[in-house]
Amino acid sequence: MNNIVFITGASSDIGEALIKNLTEECVIIAHYNSNNKRLLELQKEIKNTIVPIQADFSSNESIIEMLDIIESEIGVPNKIIHLAAPKFENLRFKDVDWNNFQNEINVSLGSITLILNRFLPKMALQKRGRVVTILSSVVLGVPPKAVTQYTTVKYALLGLMRALASEYADKKITVNCISPSMVETQFLSQINERIVELAAEGHPLKRNATVFDVIPSIIMLMSDDSAYINGVNIPITGGSNF
Repeated sequence: MNNIVFITGASSDIGEALIKNLTEECVIIAHYNSNNKRLLELQKEIKNTIVPIQADFSSNESIIEMLDIIESEIGVPNKIIHLAAPKFENLRFKDVDWNNFQNEINVSLGSITLILNRFLPKMALQKRGRVVTILSSVVLGVPPKAVTQYTTVKYALLGLMRALASEYADKKITVNCISPSMVETQFLSQINERIVELAAEGHPLKRNATVFDVIPSIIMLMSDDSAYINGVNIPITGGSNF
């Protein structure tokens, strides 16, 4: 198999929907942190091969061990989709300590830095590759209050992706991002339900995004149709102004 798709945070709602909607023949490396139950169920539901692989993205050692296993037992992925992130929570800056920042940095930014540092040079030798990272509408304008660490790391990810898009453009590797507004998933389970309701009420469409609003753009950026799209951040906001 020369089409290997590596999805970080594959056990998330978006990860599960993405796996279900991948119609191309491929091997799917499905990263999870603590719960692989749904991934094991998906193995029976779809035609593509799913290889669940565990890693704690707050630990560099765990990430490196995962990368060693992928490279030695499966192969170098040609498509990398980065979904992994700590669960969203509202914290005012006065209540944030460095541990909050460090966890967000390690899980969201440090993990994909290690992953791409390992695989991008090998993808470059093959002269092909797609990298897609999910960001957030917080990087499209003035962010909401009480999401300092989340916003900071999403901007850092955007900078990393654009830098890599430039560096690897001549290797036929595209590096792109999508930035959805609030998506109703388990990712929001730690914030007040009223905040989610207010976001929907204030949206032009009177609803928040669903995973099905997000998946088509990811699949497009993974496909050959995106060969001339590089270094972009696609807003998926349903007409909201940010």
